[in-house]
Amino acid sequence: MAAAGDHGKVTTILSIDGGGVRGLIPATILAFLESELKTLDGKDARVAHYFDVVSGTSTGGLVTAMLTTPTGENRPLFEANEIKTFYFEQGPHIFPREPTKTAVMLFRISGWFEKIKKWAEWLETPVEYTVTFVKWVEKALRPKYNGTALHDIIKKVMGKTRLHETITNVIIPSYDIKFLQPVIFSTLKAKLDPSKDDVLLADVCIATSAAPSYFPPYYFEHKPSNGVPRKFNLIDSGVAANNPTLRATIEAAREMSQNKIVAHCLKNIDSSKLLVLSLGTGSARRDEKLQVADHNSWGIFQWFMGQDPDYTTPLLDVLTTATEDMVDIYMSAFFNVSGYSDNYLRIQDDSLKYSEAALENSHRENLEHLEKIRNQLLENPVSALKLETGSLYEPIDNTFKYKDRFAKKLSD
Repeated sequence: MAAAGDHGKVTTILSIDGGGVRGLIPATILAFLESELKTLDGKDARVAHYFDVVSGTSTGGLVTAMLTTPTGENRPLFEANEIKTFYFEQGPHIFPREPTKTAVMLFRISGWFEKIKKWAEWLETPVEYTVTFVKWVEKALRPKYNGTALHDIIKKVMGKTRLHETITNVIIPSYDIKFLQPVIFSTLKAKLDPSKDDVLLADVCIATSAAPSYFPPYYFEHKPSNGVPRKFNLIDSGVAANNPTLRATIEAAREMSQNKIVAHCLKNIDSSKLLVLSLGTGSARRDEKLQVADHNSWGIFQWFMGQDPDYTTPLLDVLTTATEDMVDIYMSAFFNVSGYSDNYLRIQDDSLKYSEAALENSHRENLEHLEKIRNQLLENPVSALKLETGSLYEPIDNTFKYKDRFAKKLSD
């Protein structure tokens, strides 16, 4: 990684948001970027070779690991184009269509299931209302998915690779629910203190993907050969940093400042020496499905279950979208004020429907639609966040399209 004072040196940062199967959107963007880099620099070009820091939350953390897990000769386990295939092949296993049967089984055992059916018939309640009620109870009792498939797939892909072994420096956040604080897994930290921080990359990926209500929290212990064992009680860091761009930039500043405290790092950040690509996974902002016309109806069920228990979890949607937007605001302001706005590029789409934006919608037709979004995004003019108008992205430069913007800078 380049020091801030090195003439002509630039620190490059790639950041990837969380979003379940919507990780297919940044995966397809990265596939395009890698193909452009191959055109410029040869067939052996890989995305990981062009970034000093790669950071990702949740599904973005998984993409980060896939881009940077080494095979022989410092080559990544996956080419960017192969990550797209991974989502199509493994998405339906991680998020199976068949819901868990826990609630139904409990109701049958206790006799309540038959009572509810009789009440529904007596009240002439439509069948879909009864099904919705059962789905709500499912969500209330247990996570929607037990996580077994996710854990097995990640462990098979990552194997015994440890954090210090990644091709380039990775930063993958998670959140410890025992101590109520973020936990940042970093290649740099693992190299500096292996006895404390050099955990298995598979454990990191499982932890950052443990989305509340979808997957169970993840517990593991790091037992170094010489040192005190450390226990982790982790969930998806989307609750704190669904857009990890700012965290990655601060870590880069820490390195450029030779590991001084963050307060001093921030003073030394030179935006002319940073090149940042931040990839979103799409949002359903324009769908406007959530309404508050009857604000008194917004109790715990509405916040956690939503009007459509298949595709809405309003509280999580609000938290993750808010953190994504605020980080984008901070980063845009920093680069704009310093006069190097071209060194920061955020690619995001806000036109998804709620069913498309659901992190577990692994139906093939939805995955194919998410893949097509990449083509539309890359043809769009470069845009920026506009809070005043309520629009997530409005064009700021009709001259450049997203696809024209970044590969040549990285190659240079």
